[in-house]
Amino acid sequence: MATKIEWAQEVWNPIIGCSKVSAGCRNCYAERMANRLAHMGVEGYDEVVAHSGKWAGKTVFVKSQLEKPLHLKKPRRIFVCSMGDLFHESVPDEWLNRVFDVIQRNPQHKFILLTKRPRRMADYINHVFAARVFDLPFWLTNVWAGVTVESQDCLWRVKELGRLLTAVRFVSVEPMLGPVRFSRPLIPRGIYGQSSVSYSTLFNNIDWVICGGESGPGARLMHPDWARDLRDECRAAGVPFFFKQWGEYCHPDQMPEDTYSAVDAAHNLAGYVDRPWKVGRKKAGRLLDGEMWDQFPAQEYK
Repeated sequence: MATKIEWAQEVWNPIIGCSKVSAGCRNCYAERMANRLAHMGVEGYDEVVAHSGKWAGKTVFVKSQLEKPLHLKKPRRIFVCSMGDLFHESVPDEWLNRVFDVIQRNPQHKFILLTKRPRRMADYINHVFAARVFDLPFWLTNVWAGVTVESQDCLWRVKELGRLLTAVRFVSVEPMLGPVRFSRPLIPRGIYGQSSVSYSTLFNNIDWVICGGESGPGARLMHPDWARDLRDECRAAGVPFFFKQWGEYCHPDQMPEDTYSAVDAAHNLAGYVDRPWKVGRKKAGRLLDGEMWDQFPAQEYK
């Protein structure tokens, strides 16, 4: 269950499987890993991956994984369903009930839920699950609920966060495919009959922002200004900012000095400092303007 994901300490996959819904899904790392696990014969993965190696659009409840958090003695930050989307449309409420029962029984852990399907998440937590418990705000202090916003087009997902009765509401801007500015209107006037949503309204829904570039085959570029502007906006609003990675590509003025020196010496790229270099995720590092941004939310119920 241990993980190398920088903002989590464990992963827990009682439900696996997914399907792609937006541009950020194009090079899904979980899909690649699921295909590998299917060929290794790991339980359930042959059902969620098609012969093409892509998501089959199905989900599987992995009973053998359900009680894993009960065996962790020390309090941990646990990323739930790193190999799928917990709130996928094919996941029945019965499966969610069983997962949330485990969450409820383990208040010492922080359970991190990340989805691209925020309406399902909000409807389940605020209605289906709320009907099953009495002291909702108390125990939900161990749930951190977030949405992926890979581009400005996906900012609508942030609106749903404001509905959630959870301890922490966060946004993962990864992979960052373009500028994301919470100061822009969420929905332009006239569309669907809704009014613009202001800067302050969006940040009132957010307790934490994660940002990162894309890694793996087919990785797309992230411009330093996109990450820098998002960091500055978070600082101005007092929202903790976590910079996860540059991804496969990194601009020369952002990469660690030892990486820059080694790559330049090997490829004589000193004359190409105005464009990003493909150096790989590890060598690109996690420094933004020479600093490590590892901020976490001050957990408060809002």
